Amino acid sequence: MADWLGWMAEALISLGLGGVFVALVIEGLGLPFPGDAVMVFYGFEAARGQLSLPGVLAACLAGYLTGTCLAYGVSRRFGRPLGERLQRFILLDARSMTRAERLLDRYGAALLVPGRFLPGVRSASSYVAGLCGMSLRPFLAYTALGAWLWCGAWVFAGYWLGDHAAAVLKFSQTWLAYLTGIALVAATALWLLLRRRMAR
Repeated sequence: MADWLGWMAEALISLGLGGVFVALVIEGLGLPFPGDAVMVFYGFEAARGQLSLPGVLAACLAGYLTGTCLAYGVSRRFGRPLGERLQRFILLDARSMTRAERLLDRYGAALLVPGRFLPGVRSASSYVAGLCGMSLRPFLAYTALGAWLWCGAWVFAGYWLGDHAAAVLKFSQTWLAYLTGIALVAATALWLLLRRRMAR
């Protein structure tokens, strides 16, 4: 499964903005896919001038909204039997569905905003919203706001990383040297201590 997902992610990345749209549709459907990593990469490419930053953001948002709306619409149309089948085929985790349902009961549609940042809840919340009969208007409004914040956070993280790649690399190399030195000193001190105790 991991090899297959890695191959698919590489294939989608090679497709440019069309690839990020498809990747975020898959993410929005709640399927196991590294959508956040894909967005970071596309943000990085935008910082390098290979892609348009507004284009990346628009493709991410459009793809994710398409996926979540499909999940919402299908689950609202077919109800509980669909949720049970998805859990049976391990496309959705039963615990995630239960957790998302409990949180939606408590906080209502507003959960769809912070829920985009919660693993498990993010993948299940659109299905649970449809199963619970949530109206389309609040679903779209809160999902769009949450998607904008979530997609923007990952894309801009990649963009910042690309824009500061040299500084990040220099910082990591410097701290790696410090940590290596500290580890060597600690290992030497421990060896001397053990040797002294054994000599006694």
